[in-house]
Amino acid sequence: MNPEFYVVLKADELTNELEDAVYEAGFDDCSLVMRPGGAAIWVRHRPGDMRDVMRAAVNQAEKGGLSVLHVEVESGALV
Repeated sequence: MNPEFYVVLKADELTNELEDAVYEAGFDDCSLVMRPGGAAIWVRHRPGDMRDVMRAAVNQAEKGGLSVLHVEVESGALV
């Protein structure tokens, strides 16, 4: 089973520019969604250890120029 989590971004709304930035950062296997804390990338198709996959996703987002607020799973914030 692949881990599922949200990389919550420092963005209050979904815009075309944000969508483009997310996909240009390499998240074409993920979904851009709105969460109560703001815009988020829903990561669900990446195999591996949960913490390793989370760290890799945060690093990928930051290298792509996205500002990450935190990471969430359904039970709450982890990182």
